Amino acid sequence: MVTENRKPQTENRLSENRLFSIVTFGCKVNQVDSAGLAQELGALGWLPAPDGAAPALILVNTCTVTARADQQARQAIRRLARDHPGASLWVTGCYAQRAPAEVAAIPEVRTVLGNPEKARLAEFLGAWPGPGPRLSVAADLAAAPFHAWRLQSFPGHTRAWLKIQDGCSHHCSYCIVPTVRGPRRSLAPGGVGTSLQELAALNYQEVVLTGVDLGQYGQDLTPRTGLAALVRRLRGRPWPFRVRLSSLEPQGVTGELLGELAAWDEFCRHFHLPLQSGARAVLAAMGRPYRPGDFRDLAAEIHRRFPEAGLGLDVLVGFPGETAADFEATRDLVASLPATYLHVFPFSPRPGTPAARMAPLPAAEIRERARAMRDLGRAKKLQFLESRLGQVREVLVEGPAHQRGWLKGLSDNYLRVVLPGPPQWRNRRLLLRFTSRRGEALLGEVVTGNRF
Repeated sequence: MVTENRKPQTENRLSENRLFSIVTFGCKVNQVDSAGLAQELGALGWLPAPDGAAPALILVNTCTVTARADQQARQAIRRLARDHPGASLWVTGCYAQRAPAEVAAIPEVRTVLGNPEKARLAEFLGAWPGPGPRLSVAADLAAAPFHAWRLQSFPGHTRAWLKIQDGCSHHCSYCIVPTVRGPRRSLAPGGVGTSLQELAALNYQEVVLTGVDLGQYGQDLTPRTGLAALVRRLRGRPWPFRVRLSSLEPQGVTGELLGELAAWDEFCRHFHLPLQSGARAVLAAMGRPYRPGDFRDLAAEIHRRFPEAGLGLDVLVGFPGETAADFEATRDLVASLPATYLHVFPFSPRPGTPAARMAPLPAAEIRERARAMRDLGRAKKLQFLESRLGQVREVLVEGPAHQRGWLKGLSDNYLRVVLPGPPQWRNRRLLLRFTSRRGEALLGEVVTGNRF
């Protein structure tokens, strides 16, 4: 496909300049994919472009979960094209998968790759594109296999991520994810164990098991298995790192899974669940398979088994048909739950979903509801931080903080922490006592019993 009315472009052949940059938007799965793309480029002789250097190749890995995500991607692509006129600009990810022609129409874009095509990066690099945009986006994702990145580094991050699941076979009325990621697919349990062994040899101190819908792990495998069985298998041996789970759908959090997690010493006491709404009618219109009372019971059970756990919630406000009473029901439910932080999303119609055909609420009303919910989320976070003062928790030191002589870290229950200390403490797990609050982080001091 060649888009008309383009400005003339200088021919951009693959040359001795083998510097690249990757810009990533969206979820942890996308971040894993970007780390895999960077590793693949490195294996092919490419190098990350240092600050101030001109890359020959720029990859933009996009998200499309909201209209705002699309807009951010377009703005970034245009800015990158303006700042690096000699670079070959490639776009991949969920926005590229959903609207490839729209992405290809952005001036200066040379290549548009869908999500499955990320695994074929070497092939596309072998056929360097000419002036016109090149599109390779699979239309049918049903047959796309699970692609496991054998990652050895995570640029810019201390923690390691292991993608063990991709795709989603639910069909919530507002969500485009099943369309752009395909149906559920999983990494076999043996592959999970092998990958964890490799990460252990690389001295990572935390691994995040991630997926598009982690609770559906293993349901596509033969023999069929599940996340609880995987945890049982993994906790059968000691690991030199702690393990965190990314977001879980409420219906995927079973009593069996909670029991296995409670028995796993390496498990980080942290859960993230998408609530979306606290109004029964709205949940039904969304296609969510639970009721507000079900979610309340689940949150209470998590808190009973893991009283120190961080509990994050996704909340979607302004869904078509959401009344003022529905919003208040959501706010009341969230206020009553032992949640420690919120991710608030204003409703954004996604083309191709049933909700996109519903009459939208006024934009000003959606913004006001999002603001009110974010205020509640901040209050819940500060309340949780204050309640932790004086306690001792394990913190993974991630690196230097903004203030000279200070470090930043993350507790097992997902608290941001700053502490004084030397740079050599990076990538160490330390026991810290929380002494005070600084904004939305805690100040910690090292307690006796640590081994340096």
